[in-house]
Amino acid sequence: MSKKISVIVPVYNVEQYLERCLTSLVNQTYSNLEIIIVNDGTRDGSVAIAERFAQTDSRIRIIHQENAGLSEARNTGLKYITGDYVAFLDSDDWLEEDAYACMLSLLEENEADICVGAINRTAVFKPFSQKKALTAEVLTQKAYAKKYFKIGSQTIEYYVWNKLYKRQVVENITYPKGFYAEDVPTTFRYILKSQKIVVTDKVVYHYFINNRGLTSRFSKKHFDVLKGWDIVVKEAERTADSDYIKWAKLNRQRADFALLTEISLSPNFTSLKKEFASEIETLSQQLKKNRNNLLDAKLPLSRKLLIRLYASNYPFFAGLINRLIKIKTIVKI
Repeated sequence: MSKKISVIVPVYNVEQYLERCLTSLVNQTYSNLEIIIVNDGTRDGSVAIAERFAQTDSRIRIIHQENAGLSEARNTGLKYITGDYVAFLDSDDWLEEDAYACMLSLLEENEADICVGAINRTAVFKPFSQKKALTAEVLTQKAYAKKYFKIGSQTIEYYVWNKLYKRQVVENITYPKGFYAEDVPTTFRYILKSQKIVVTDKVVYHYFINNRGLTSRFSKKHFDVLKGWDIVVKEAERTADSDYIKWAKLNRQRADFALLTEISLSPNFTSLKKEFASEIETLSQQLKKNRNNLLDAKLPLSRKLLIRLYASNYPFFAGLINRLIKIKTIVKI
């Protein structure tokens, strides 16, 4: 255990979940950890919980700052890292007990820069077991970038917290300030600083489906994903790699469609179409403009059908789909 892993845990009003999170962290089978808890101006009892853990575990350091958001909390944590490797853990989630032991082993065995572990999404905290034989695959930068851009794949790869990084990968890269979906451009920047990425289907991270969290209900913050992909396009253009540029622009176009879909599936669609009428009109116009390019891409047929419908008449078909979903829900009840 000569190599140290720095783990950054941003904390903001998570007293319901923090003990579960920190317990999974301090009980890791790999113990050479540096645990950096960033108190992002929390107003509940989270700090007291963190301090209680710190009193009995010398690996924990608590950094305090005024509330500035998740991005700035991670940026603050990055200023204090001293480990050889770096990981991020959100404070309402938790880890498998051998998460870091497994990922570090794969990194060192394969001389890789990033290890990507599998995720278990759950709304309940319960024992978890993975019985199938586990596999790992070593990818080049471009091969993993292809997955990140969903070229021939539909997996979401931009999460930063199910990964372990060599310190050199995350150094001198900051999270964009003040907007939601900050993982999108940051992960691409990490990929660009890596030559080998090892991907395993071993579940290392338990993502808590929080029905009261930011992502559970559509809001103005969700449009920030467009800013994220705009940054990715600029980063791709800096590389002068024609594939990265093409893939980045395609994903920026897909982001318009994804937002329109998310709005149409929202329970409060009627109020959203009034509240965000201007944004929806802009997204609809962009979708019409990029319709053929999206239809030429390797997307599931169900999504291509929606693209055709939304591009022809978004208000009508989005409303129709929303009503059908409500009817289906009522029938189930």
